[in-house]
Amino acid sequence: MPFELSVALRYIRSGRLQTVLIFSGVAVGIVVFTFMAALINGLAISLTDNVIGNIAHVRLEPRTRPPQLLGSRDSVTPLVAVQRGDEPRANINGWRAVVQMVEAVPGVTRVAASVTGSGFIQRGERIVPVSVTGYEEGKLSAMVDLAAGIVRGTATIGPGDVLIGVGIAEELGLTTGQRLRLRSDRGRERTLVIRGIFDVQSANLNDRLAFTDLGTAQGLFEVVGAVTRIELKVADIFGAPALAERLAGMTGLEAIDWIAENARLQDALTAQGNTGDLVKFFSVLLIIIAVASQLLLSVMRRKPEIGIMRSMGITRSSVTWIFLLQGLFIGLLGSLLGALLGYGFSSVLAQVTLRPDGSQGLPIDPALGEYGLAVAIATVASTLAALLPARIAARTDPMEVITQ
Repeated sequence: MPFELSVALRYIRSGRLQTVLIFSGVAVGIVVFTFMAALINGLAISLTDNVIGNIAHVRLEPRTRPPQLLGSRDSVTPLVAVQRGDEPRANINGWRAVVQMVEAVPGVTRVAASVTGSGFIQRGERIVPVSVTGYEEGKLSAMVDLAAGIVRGTATIGPGDVLIGVGIAEELGLTTGQRLRLRSDRGRERTLVIRGIFDVQSANLNDRLAFTDLGTAQGLFEVVGAVTRIELKVADIFGAPALAERLAGMTGLEAIDWIAENARLQDALTAQGNTGDLVKFFSVLLIIIAVASQLLLSVMRRKPEIGIMRSMGITRSSVTWIFLLQGLFIGLLGSLLGALLGYGFSSVLAQVTLRPDGSQGLPIDPALGEYGLAVAIATVASTLAALLPARIAARTDPMEVITQ
């Protein structure tokens, strides 16, 4: 065993109480680091899932075309005004070919064509505005997990059937098997049978959404043989903007990604990430201060021994390595212990905060504790913290120590 390594290990073993304290300090810092990582990362995933769990990651819609000005004639400049809402509904014709093209793009996991529009359901004197979406066969739960959210009835619908949210059902006193009259914003009316009532854990969706088959929606909104949008789910949700840009170039349609429509969520995630990074920084700073102060005390206490080693021919570089190796071992072993404790603490806390329905009360994910990063940072920080005590020890004058 190299001389420097044997001396460093002997110094670590000699002061057991000191060693326990310094290892505890490093371990506590790593527990805080990993816990904050598991909490912040878990919270980010939870918030993201709540926002985009029931929406498309990318939407393809027809581009809005501004009216073209006619050429001026006899010094007369034509002026064109368009009243919003009076322009023809923009549709996607030949949508099946577009769907096949999009499905072949790497990273796209699910594709569903749909017709959407506004309308209202009336029962007696009560009128409830709704947003109606009709999906092609087999794609009803592709974007919104209706199958998992059904509380009454079934998620399987056919022509003339409709699914409504629990908010609409409660407001109008409706249940499965009953008929309702739905009128679209195009003035078309249709009597539909309620096949299912869903609860997707969002009051906004439960109170305003109704789902039909594609043919029924096409009839209600006067969309013959076309769709109004194509919705996508992607494997990398944070890569949605780049994929949307690519799809827009491929299809000629307007591609809207979920990040562009949820800027506030991104701001919240960034703020949470910055808070977590600040706590992690102070955790590492705690480790640096603890290791540096402990090794400085060790240098002061062992100055006579260091002087004797220097007088026996031990070089300054060897003395420096003795204390750097101490910092390395303290950081590595202490951080490994802290990572293990941090994982255990996060796991216990995740289990303790579980609600009776199985959902998490505290959105912590022990698997996202960034343990490898914590160990690496702590080891490097501890080694660098030992640099100052090592330099002080290396500058010890053997003659000065011996003559004292």
